[in-house]
Order: sequence, then structure tokens, then C-alpha cells
Amino acid sequence: MIHQMAPWVPQFIQSWKNHSQTFTPFYFATIDPLTNKPKCRTVIFRDFLFHDKRSNVLTFTTDLRGDKVKEILASGAETAPFEACFYFPSTWEQYRFSGKCFVVSQKQAPPISSMYNQTDPGTIEYPILSPGVYGEDQVLYQHENDQESDHESDSESEVASDGTRPSPPEARRPELSRCSTRSSNGLKHSNHILGPKDYSPPLAKEWSLELNRQWANLSRSTKAQFRKPDPGVPLTSGTRKQLDKIQRGVDGAKEDAGFDHFGVVCLCIEEVDFLNLKDGRGGERWKYHRNVDASNGVETWNEAEVCP
Repeated sequence: MIHQMAPWVPQFIQSWKNHSQTFTPFYFATIDPLTNKPKCRTVIFRDFLFHDKRSNVLTFTTDLRGDKVKEILASGAETAPFEACFYFPSTWEQYRFSGKCFVVSQKQAPPISSMYNQTDPGTIEYPILSPGVYGEDQVLYQHENDQESDHESDSESEVASDGTRPSPPEARRPELSRCSTRSSNGLKHSNHILGPKDYSPPLAKEWSLELNRQWANLSRSTKAQFRKPDPGVPLTSGTRKQLDKIQRGVDGAKEDAGFDHFGVVCLCIEEVDFLNLKDGRGGERWKYHRNVDASNGVETWNEAEVCP
């Protein structure tokens, strides 16, 4: 079987559902190629890749001009190692994730291996299945249709009856359930267990739709961050004025002006260290490790309970 939910996913989704805050921040660490030292920062968890929890791939959005993207791309390889840490204070639960990550942008769709859990030269070997194979591309295309409808509505009402130009309506954004994400009820292959022969990587169009879906789910104020000067440049009178105009929403730019700087970081999970300190018996700790059989590509997860 392929495209199976990892055993840590249900517990993680439950922790996410129990989280009381609107956003779910977590810590993301990479390696600085110049100093060979770890660099850590706080980012916001957005969703499972393609809005599908069976992908076992977590995502967050980022400015392509930032250091984290430079560090991910520095080696020239398709992926880079990472470690991420979530902490849910209301339930005293911690998740440490590690594996390989890559960046999705307008410039290039990530080259995923065409074979299930087999390495093609110059490709990402983590098995990411095309949403079109299991019938969930409707989420991506529905979002695209919604955007087109919004554009048509805007063009039809450019000038109101009193001669004024109304402000554009808010884009319709698909609501993201905290339990994310999708069940297996919509499968094209509902009566067929997917095997390695059914495997097909995402199309360039599907990557583009996913990028647009994640962009559409950002607030106006978050989108405005991508119009700011390059992160880390000196603060001058010019950049200060630009920042002030963006902050007040009077910089004259359209809402999608920063999309060229927008990217999605995908975390391909290989290992998970889950710690729960609020179960009433001194805590529990589980470790999960992803294994791939080199002979046939079959994927399994080792689970082990260890001392907290």
C-alpha cells in the first residue's frame, strides 16, 4: 500500500485541534552553510501538503528572500536537513520532527521522483503522490475556480452607480479544518488499494495550484509582509518610509504584489519524538522512525515507547 497516514499523524491532529490559539507557531532549525551552526526561528504551521494528512508532509509559508530559504538551497541538493519543534501548552505536548525539507515557489516545481520510494538522479525521493491520483485535486481546482469567479465579479462592478470605484471584495478562501484535512471518502480509487504501480508525482500545475491555495489563505496584513524591503537590509529613511506606507496600507500596491517573494516550505517527516507530560502518570514519550525497504520500496514506521 502507498499513501498511508503515518502513525503519529492522528495524535498530532488531535493536539492541533486542542490548541486554543488561532495560529500554531513552531520552531524551525536549519544549518548555516557559512558557519556550520544551527539557526532557529519561529514560523507558523499552515497545513498538510495539498490539504491532505496522508501526505505526512507539514508546511509553512516563507519569504523567498529570507535566510532560511538560502540555507535550505545552499547545498545545491534538492532537499536540506531540518529539525522542527511544536509545543502545545494547553496539553503539555511536544513534537520534535526531523527529516528533509524543500521549497515550492513560482520559479520551479520541486522535482519529485517518478518512482515510489526509489531514487531518480536529481529528484526528491520522498514519495509525494499527485492529488489527481486519489481524487483530491478538486480542492485545488475548486480554489482556482473561486478565484476566477472573484475576478469576474470585480470586472463587472468596477464602477458603482454613483460613479465611485468600490473596494474589491475579500477573496473567498477555503476554510481549513483543524483536523485537516481530508478523509479517504473522496478517493477515485475508493475500491482499490493504491500500490506502487499507481504512484505518480504531482504535476507542475498541481504545485502551482497548491502555491496559490496557500497564498489565498493568508490575511491581507500577512500578504503585505511580502512587499517589504529585502529582509536584513539596513534600515534607512527610504526603507523606513516604505515600511510605514505598507503598515498603513497606503503603499499603492495591489494585494498580490508580493506573490513573487512567496514560497511554501515542505517538511518531509522521517523521525518524530513525541512527549506528553500531562497524562497523569509522570508522562509518556514515543519515538517514530520511517523505514523504506530498499528491495521493493515498501514504507513502514517503527514505533517505540521510551522513558519520558
